[in-house]
Amino acid sequence: MDNLTTKQRLTFDPKMWSKLAVCAAIIIIFWIVPPVAPITAIGMKVIGVFIGVVLMLSLVDTVWPAMLAIILLSRTGAATVNEVIAGSMGNWVIYFILMSFILTHALNESGFTDRIVAKFMGMKFVMRSPWTFTISVGVLGLLLGAFMDQVPATAFMLAFCGRVYKELGYTGKDTYPNICSIIAVYSVNIGGAMTPISHPLAMIGIAIYEGIVGEALSLFSYLAFGVPTGIILFIVFCVLMRLVAKPDMSKFKDFKIENVLKKQGPMDLREKITVTVFFLTVAVWMLPGILSMFIKAPWVSTFSSFGITFWAILSVVVMSLISVNGKPIVNAKEVVNKNINWGILMFISIGVYLGSVMSFESTGIVAAIQEFVVPITQQVPATITALILATAAVLMTNFASNTTTVTVMTTVGATLALGSGGALNVVGLSLVATMCGSCAYFLPSSFAPIAMLHADEYSNRNKILAFGAVMIVITSLVVGLLGYPIGSMLVGG
Repeated sequence: MDNLTTKQRLTFDPKMWSKLAVCAAIIIIFWIVPPVAPITAIGMKVIGVFIGVVLMLSLVDTVWPAMLAIILLSRTGAATVNEVIAGSMGNWVIYFILMSFILTHALNESGFTDRIVAKFMGMKFVMRSPWTFTISVGVLGLLLGAFMDQVPATAFMLAFCGRVYKELGYTGKDTYPNICSIIAVYSVNIGGAMTPISHPLAMIGIAIYEGIVGEALSLFSYLAFGVPTGIILFIVFCVLMRLVAKPDMSKFKDFKIENVLKKQGPMDLREKITVTVFFLTVAVWMLPGILSMFIKAPWVSTFSSFGITFWAILSVVVMSLISVNGKPIVNAKEVVNKNINWGILMFISIGVYLGSVMSFESTGIVAAIQEFVVPITQQVPATITALILATAAVLMTNFASNTTTVTVMTTVGATLALGSGGALNVVGLSLVATMCGSCAYFLPSSFAPIAMLHADEYSNRNKILAFGAVMIVITSLVVGLLGYPIGSMLVGG
């Protein structure tokens, strides 16, 4: 009865509305200020919407500003409402990410992730010394991060590490858990930055590149750049931790890894089918890029024309049709209704479109970059430009949203390279920006895995910030100076 008689009243959040006021002011300023040629009036409005919406997505909310962006962009003159919807939620990358989420969910539910952990951590070399074990935890995080979304991979690693700490008798006040958890989570993020498999951030970068450049970028091309660059980054990270971190490892004397590993029986039929379909799907995602390097036959082009989304959808359909003991391998309806974060998909969709619309000829933005920015970059080597872009992306992603960073910096990188007349490799520069956008280590606001690390009972905030700051510098150097030449050499312009 009290609930029925309680008076409702409007509430006002001063902090939120002050942030909105700043974002709105930025949009309005760009809409009323006369354009500076070659940027057009449309371009000024698009820039205003880009900045204002990106800030709202980072500071206010991750869902409704994406909806607002559709309305605002439709009034800039760059596109209609229907065109914005088709270019954002209708973009192929959104459906691909949705299918990837379903496939990864099935892989985790099958028990294969636990099996991989038990198999890897049960190897003899892992327990050779405390540091060998600790670096092995990092390798495990790297592997899981390479094939899974970073959030569930981080949750899995922190839970596994927690069991280890309890078995050893460590608490959150001890130095070893602080260091080991940092190694585990940072490794997951590096692994996630290495591959586009089940990783929305990488797919955003690929989609923005394709929207701006107008040509496809295969998953194999991303892997050719990301895997070697990520492995170098991971090795440098491990060397850093080994030389600098001095945790108390005395409690490892009587530690037995089998005490914290889940006992594994033989793979059942459900797990075998899930694993087979998942890795066959990954294989056909990469095959077009591999085949095109060696075979120029028409059938290779036909095979490539199917696209990665085709195989992702087909795999989900197949796993939905195959049942074991009356239960489908994937209950697509249940997963879609209960396990998919649609807010994240909307957030990603507008990020992809915002990056693409900035390159529209009607905005004049590309022409402006060609006229004002490219001449500056021509005064320095291409690797220095890549280093500057990498540093800016890593700094931004460690203080703001990863999706925002990938959207902004990949747009800048692709547009800058496209206007350089070949002086800058467009694929290499785009991939540098995209990879750096996934490399978060510092603040909870930067990326969900880092927020989870800060909140973990075995973590030490000061150590996260200290090592995170060092990793910002290391990542900028490795990806900018080494990654850019690798990307340029392997995938061309």
